[in-house]
Amino acid sequence: MSSNAAPLPTLPILVINLRGSAERLKKASAELAAAGLAFERLEAVDGRLLPQEELDRLAPWDQGAFFKPLSPGEVGCYLSHLAAAERIVTEGWPRALVLEDDFLLGEEFGARLADLLGVSCAAPDLIKLEGVRSGGQSLAVLGSGHQLLRNRRPPSRTIAQLWSLAGARKFLAASRELRRPVDVQLKHWWDGDLEILHVSPPLVMDGDSSGKGSTIGARPSRGLLGRFRKMGYKLSFAWLSHWHYLRRWGLKAWWQAGLR
Repeated sequence: MSSNAAPLPTLPILVINLRGSAERLKKASAELAAAGLAFERLEAVDGRLLPQEELDRLAPWDQGAFFKPLSPGEVGCYLSHLAAAERIVTEGWPRALVLEDDFLLGEEFGARLADLLGVSCAAPDLIKLEGVRSGGQSLAVLGSGHQLLRNRRPPSRTIAQLWSLAGARKFLAASRELRRPVDVQLKHWWDGDLEILHVSPPLVMDGDSSGKGSTIGARPSRGLLGRFRKMGYKLSFAWLSHWHYLRRWGLKAWWQAGLR
């Protein structure tokens, strides 16, 4: 744990950080210290250092699952989040906050986080604290006016995620093969039987919105065939997300969540 802040007693916080990214770690530490929160650094997996044979074993391209192969950076990012989930399960933490090191905390983050942890409804598998998504079914309103929403398409990216122990176990079970980038895999929540909610407005912002500091290096889909694959994937996801939301939560919930 960092030594310059008192931890939120019931909430371990892990910050994923690549070896050598000292400036990012310093910035993340300052953000959390200002909010009165302690954290533990979790060393990220650098997929760029993995041999090609290992990348092929971990993430064979499943063209039925995603429209392009995963880049080494995407594999490393996924493995880093799996390591965080494994830590949650090993420690038996009921809930834990996992942050990537390029975050910016919103105003009064500590208080908002305490409000969120105190919501009386049953803890979902995962709550995303960063990212914006239009529409959604409102399940709770925090004292600050923030809403806890469910959407057939959870917000993208994995900058700030509040996991439950059950959710971490489900995530691990659904990730025996890396078929999609980790943020995209979580959007396919039905694959792992995950209940994913998000906070609106978000409590955390992307501190690298330009993407210049990213080491993910996602591969673009090139050529006419690549564009067709991407279009086919999007159409398939739209259909499946509507169908599974309707099937799991019912017609009323599906309608309340909106068609977007």
